[in-house]
Formats: sequence, C-alpha cells, structure tokens
Amino acid sequence: MIYSNLKINNKPISRLGFGCWALSKSGWKDVNLDSAYATLSMAYQHGITIYDTAPIYGFGKSEEILGTVLKDIRDKIIICTKFGLIWNEKGVVSHNISPDSLMFEIDNSLRRLQTDYIDLYQIHWPDNKTEISLVLKKLAELKNEGIIKNIGISNFSLNLLQQSMDYLKIDAVQYKYNIFEREIESDIIPFCKKNQIILLAYSPLAQGIISGKVKSDYITSKNDIRRFNPLLNDKTVFDKVSSLGKSALKEGLSFVLNDNVVTSALVSMTKENHLIENCKIVSEI
Repeated sequence: MIYSNLKINNKPISRLGFGCWALSKSGWKDVNLDSAYATLSMAYQHGITIYDTAPIYGFGKSEEILGTVLKDIRDKIIICTKFGLIWNEKGVVSHNISPDSLMFEIDNSLRRLQTDYIDLYQIHWPDNKTEISLVLKKLAELKNEGIIKNIGISNFSLNLLQQSMDYLKIDAVQYKYNIFEREIESDIIPFCKKNQIILLAYSPLAQGIISGKVKSDYITSKNDIRRFNPLLNDKTVFDKVSSLGKSALKEGLSFVLNDNVVTSALVSMTKENHLIENCKIVSEI
C-alpha cells in the first residue's frame, strides 16, 4: 500500500480507502454480507487505514458493522463518518445539519461505532436552511473537546466551502470524482491543491461501471441505489470501458490517484479478491 504525505489525527492515510456503504447491503442488491464482513476484516492487513461511512448507510447498519468488526484495531485506523441526513420511523429521509440534530446524530454514531471519538466528522450535504456558521461553531466545540479530531465537508459548492473556511479550518473534503464525472476539476481540485486540503474521492469506479462489474445490461431494482446513476444510460461510457478491456480498473484508479491531488480513493469492496486486486493496483501507481 502507498500512503499520502498528509495525515488525519496523526495517522497515515492509505491512497486506497474503504467505502463502507455497501456493508449495510441496503441499496446494493449484489452484496453477500458474509463476504463483505470478511473483506472488511482483512482490509487493514493489506494496508488500508481509512474507512468512510455515514449513519444513512443502511440506517445505522454500516456504522454498527464497522464498529464491531474493527473495534480491536480502533486506535490504528481512521474512521470517517458524517451527519446531516436523518430519517423518521417510516424511513423518510430529510436534510438537517442544525446543531441540535448534529448532537443527536453524533451521540448515535459514537455508540454504533463503539468509540469515544471520530477521526473525521463530515457534513454530508448542506441543508439550505441552517446558517452554516452555527453548525461550524458546534463542530469547533466538539473538536476542542476531542470528540472529533478533524472537520470535513462533502458535496459543498466552492462558494459554500470558501464561506466555511472563513469561520474555521476545514481539514478534509469529499466529492464524487472518476474518469467520467470530473466536475470538480474546474474549481474544487485547484482550491484543495492551493490550500493543502485533504481530498477524498467517492465513487472513483462509478459504482462498479469502470471496474466492469456493472455492465450495460444491468437492470436496477426498486431499492437499488444505482438507479440514480446517470452513467447507466450513457452508451459512450460502456463503450469506453469496453475499449479499455482488462485495464479498465487500473485506468480508473490511476486516473483518480496519479496526480496526487486526490488524497484517497474511497472504493466499496465486498469481495476479498477485489480488495487484493485493488490494493495491488494502487501500490503500483
């Protein structure tokens, strides 16, 4: 494994990160839970130090699994979780990053993760109703108390990111980035590079499309998160992946990581052979 020169909570950041959404199986119809848990349990042995989750992933299930499986190596790994997407008893999801909601969420995340601190705590999405200074003030308090070690944001516009940095230091950001979805190249990437902000890339393999796992004849189901993926309806995307053949996976990961602007690519891995293959590729980049 190779590691970034940057650190989170004085822990090295592996260039390949473990995306934990699929661990909950919710939204991912092709996940075998036994295989997923086994893959998670061996990830650290292959050098992966950073694990990204969120309460909304399986309505808490992903955090619970991560906390249980990796509790014996808690002090050696970077746990990243988020807040801002909440649900009611009917499973209806809404955006809320208010300080009160934040405190409710972090208490539950700490319990599910079986930890007394979070290495990187991220605002999942802005909610367009909470004054950003209020939530940032609360995050600063939690950081001063040691409950969170670093503060991050995800899916913010450049303007909102800049506003946030006027109030406090943003340690890390997380955005969608892959060979086909490159919107952040025009503004977010230059900003992170200039300000030396940790940049985590989610969906670096476009939910399995770039790896060849998801093909053009893939059929989504009612609860399949991929039904929201616009790339599934783009023939040119699959033509490009097909033209790359067996090198598609390597090309995809290399694209995201080669220039060292992206600190870590967060990849969902639920099979041991995928974990081993991805680690090998990243170690050679």
